[in-house]
Amino acid sequence: LTHALLSVPLVLGLSSCSTITTGTTQPLTVETPFAAGASCTLQDSKGATWRVSQTPQTVEVTKGDGPMTITCKKSGHKTATFIQEEVFAGMTAGNIIFGGVIGVAVDAASGAAQEYPDKVTLFLEPYTFASKSEKEEFMALKQAHEDALAKAEQAKRGQQGTETPKSTSNVNKNVNE
Repeated sequence: LTHALLSVPLVLGLSSCSTITTGTTQPLTVETPFAAGASCTLQDSKGATWRVSQTPQTVEVTKGDGPMTITCKKSGHKTATFIQEEVFAGMTAGNIIFGGVIGVAVDAASGAAQEYPDKVTLFLEPYTFASKSEKEEFMALKQAHEDALAKAEQAKRGQQGTETPKSTSNVNKNVNE
């Protein structure tokens, strides 16, 4: 009985790997190519809000609170909004092996089972461009970014089988379009 009682804290400690190893918060960098110095507001699905005073900047956000809506503004540019979904945190997989259902439940409840990417990029389109080549460069970079996001989403769906995705594309949209 003594051994069983002593093993309970060990099992509970091992059963929440992501909570312990990665925590319930994470750094998230917001960048805005062609519009450095933009100000941004980040808001999760539970209403918690973070502010980026000037891009690029990193803020510490809470994990596990659903999609993050990121809106960036800068004078002379169209406002851009992006919805960033969370993904399954890799450390949570260790719970399936070592901690079982209890570990996964602890990580899910704490938010440690999910995470955002390290960096989010929003493209704030200038109202006017200095030249045709500057506009072409902006559009090409934005398109390459959108293509990379679409490819990553497609690869993610492929790993999940033929399941229909629950979210829409994560390509940022200019509000004033």
